[in-house]
Amino acid sequence: MSTAPHAAAKGNSCAVSPGSDTLLTDTLDILASGCAGETISIDDLTSTLGSKCFAGLIFLLAAPNIFPTPPFVDIALAIPLAILSAQLVIGVRRPWLPAWVLRREVRTETFAKIVTRLSPLTRRVERILQRRIDVLTGIVGHRLIGLACLVLSIVLALPIPLGNVLPGAAIALFALALLNRDGIAALAGIAAALASAAIVAGFGYGAVQAVEWVSALLA
Repeated sequence: MSTAPHAAAKGNSCAVSPGSDTLLTDTLDILASGCAGETISIDDLTSTLGSKCFAGLIFLLAAPNIFPTPPFVDIALAIPLAILSAQLVIGVRRPWLPAWVLRREVRTETFAKIVTRLSPLTRRVERILQRRIDVLTGIVGHRLIGLACLVLSIVLALPIPLGNVLPGAAIALFALALLNRDGIAALAGIAAALASAAIVAGFGYGAVQAVEWVSALLA
């Protein structure tokens, strides 16, 4: 990613009208079409997603972790994820990100490739998402999901081999739950988060055992 000093001026041509029922996948296709120019910034994403920008941004920052990513990309994605998740916890209605994060951009061609990989999965998921079990995505649910995403975003930054897949999937599921008020998606996110916690615990235990073994050899 690079920085774009005038990114804010580009997003309006892609914007989806407030309250639109446009699906997230269709919104991503709009951006991938090149309406924002040769590059797409976080600010462009915010402008295009409109009323869906909070959960939409969280989904977009989490979903790439499901696939193999270059070194340090998971850390770069984890930082804005943690910022947004913390805002969910305290009940912020409109996401805020530092200017230097909003200016971060990726080439539209690269973004289109990511969307192409995500679209088959997100379209299948969107077909079954619906509003249900409102208590899991209500005001309290929002904050609890934000807390879970905050912890998971920290896990994303840990140097665990393939350890970003389950946290990324869990955060993406939580985001889809918020976008569609779907408690079942939230439950699926909880299951993925628990599986992620088990992997982290296992990795931590293995690391401690390895240190003790090496210490015993050197003693």
